[in-house]
Amino acid sequence: MDLQDLQTRHQQSLAIADHLYERIAKMSPAELPGLTVLQQLLKNFCSDIILSAPKPSGGINLFLGDFTGQGLAAAVGALPVAEVFYSMTQKGYSLSDIIDEINKKLLFVLPEEFFCAAGMIELDPEGQMLAVWNGGLPDILVVDKNSNISHRISTTQTALGVKTLQKIDLETIFVEVTAGDKLFMYSASIANTSNEKSQQFDQDIFDQILTSGQGILGLKQAQAEFSNDQTILELDIAAIQKLDWVNVSEQEQVSLPPTQWNADFSFSAETLRSLDFVPLLVNIVMQIQAPYKHRQRIYTVLAELCSNALEHGLLKLDSDLKKSANGFTEYYTLRAQRLAELADSSIKVSLSHQPRQDGGQLTIVVEDSGTGFDYQQHAKDLADNDGLCGRGEGLVKQLCSESYYGGHGNIAHAVYCWT
Repeated sequence: MDLQDLQTRHQQSLAIADHLYERIAKMSPAELPGLTVLQQLLKNFCSDIILSAPKPSGGINLFLGDFTGQGLAAAVGALPVAEVFYSMTQKGYSLSDIIDEINKKLLFVLPEEFFCAAGMIELDPEGQMLAVWNGGLPDILVVDKNSNISHRISTTQTALGVKTLQKIDLETIFVEVTAGDKLFMYSASIANTSNEKSQQFDQDIFDQILTSGQGILGLKQAQAEFSNDQTILELDIAAIQKLDWVNVSEQEQVSLPPTQWNADFSFSAETLRSLDFVPLLVNIVMQIQAPYKHRQRIYTVLAELCSNALEHGLLKLDSDLKKSANGFTEYYTLRAQRLAELADSSIKVSLSHQPRQDGGQLTIVVEDSGTGFDYQQHAKDLADNDGLCGRGEGLVKQLCSESYYGGHGNIAHAVYCWT
């Protein structure tokens, strides 16, 4: 093969990689507010991939991946990662479920000795709790409003797609954040980073620049030059907190004519430990009825009713924990512990739909096998509540024509009408 043939094949590979990256870019639902990106490419295509999307219940998912290889080799891995990320985010799956499925895809797609160092974050609708998974990336930093590093999440997991490891650790770190905080993720080590005067950077200098109050702009002013592809993300938590998730627009899709149907489910303790059943329920509704403009609202209602049944009805978690300084972290640590120990418990969900002249009516009943609670006193307490706890219930009442408890406080009813 002569030089001209090699050059032709190289150009063809670049053209295919360019096509794949264009397809990936078109998958993104919208530009994420508050996200700033600094990227340096040493060749035609960066081996890094950035994916972001709103979750149907509110909040966002953000993924940064760093593939071994360049050009076509990286693009071949990036496409299935993007497909899994956007599809599962839209359907409401959890961070750990998405990471697990991405790993399975890469194990199937990537050749030997290729892998993807990756980090993913999930921010809740209130912008208060950050779930972080770091698999092979440098430290993920949270910098507070006073320009101090409040959290440093080092890699504790292996990269994705490593052939010698068919299963990965999906343990997630929970971090509390607030307005004024900035999240920083970057794709490659800065050990060989320098400026235009060939002055070497180290981690301390890098941290100092990012905490200078100027963030990514500080790196630009320092004229940092990287020895390989480098992507640095800066996410402004305040910008995410300002979004109105209930009114986030979705892609237009044709809804099926409203029909009469019902479906009943019963989830055992063993199933509850291994299955995130809310996305399953929402997708069933979408498959049968497909009121796509209402997907986010239906997800919000189901997520609130089902999480209350699990976390309060079965796990007996106290929402007041979230009021303390490290309350969110303690709450979710305790949640994982009690869920792992859960036995002889269940949650039943009944979905029934009736057509109306101008649309449809979805009735949701969620019953847990717990001891229940004094829901009449709870309603009085909720009326006086101005904190974070109970906001979900208030949102359900806002979205639904009816919302109330029955039984001994272990049965939640909600009626959602759509047009």
